[in-house]
Amino acid sequence: MPLTLDVEIDEECCGSFPVKGIEFDATVLHLGMNDFPRLSAELSPAELLVFQNMFICWLRESFAGSRFSVVEKPLGSSFLLLFSARFGSADPFVDALRTARWLGENDTLKFSPTIGIASGTVIAGFAGWPGDGSASVYGAPVFLASVCAKLNPKVDAAATITFPADEWKGRSFDEVFPPVEYEHPEKGRMRQPPTWKLGEPCEVDFPGTGRLLLRDIANFIHWMPSVSASDKAREWVSLIRSKGLYRKNR
Repeated sequence: MPLTLDVEIDEECCGSFPVKGIEFDATVLHLGMNDFPRLSAELSPAELLVFQNMFICWLRESFAGSRFSVVEKPLGSSFLLLFSARFGSADPFVDALRTARWLGENDTLKFSPTIGIASGTVIAGFAGWPGDGSASVYGAPVFLASVCAKLNPKVDAAATITFPADEWKGRSFDEVFPPVEYEHPEKGRMRQPPTWKLGEPCEVDFPGTGRLLLRDIANFIHWMPSVSASDKAREWVSLIRSKGLYRKNR
């Protein structure tokens, strides 16, 4: 596709640099590792590395089921998914919600990721050192989705998806989050009771940007894994050590 920006800027204070990027409308799904500061303090560096790789592999399973998303590069302890009509999505916001729902319903190791969603205009482009070929995504939706993910709702929910209230636009909850149906060996086709609940709009104060009306969708069915992801990470590092594969540099 033609680039929105493809210029060379000669700034007297900064020097010469290229600006290349393409602008489009998208829904941003921000996924963060929950309580990352605590994990960093409690796990050894090797255990944290294993934990993050486990988290990435689990996310990759959810990405595989989403036909309309593009994965933005990892941002330390978080990831961005982009949903857009440009990628074939008929309703990017709904596709982002359903991907987040999959995460909340398949959290077998209880990662409990932080989840935020926001839509609007973004630009994908290059910003970095000469020779750095990596691109990133910029725009208000990226910031807003990140902030939404970091908000801690005052409910005992297993998973919470937070987004600007005006994005809901009067949608039907049953259409966005259709009930899960399954075949019972004796009773035939059955419908699972709903586990997600749409919250009421709530006004939140954003420092520097004013007040914003947000909304949550929360899942109240908690996974009760026999082993948590952090314990699994410890077990893997212990096994690696026992096999003599942990070579600490002196």
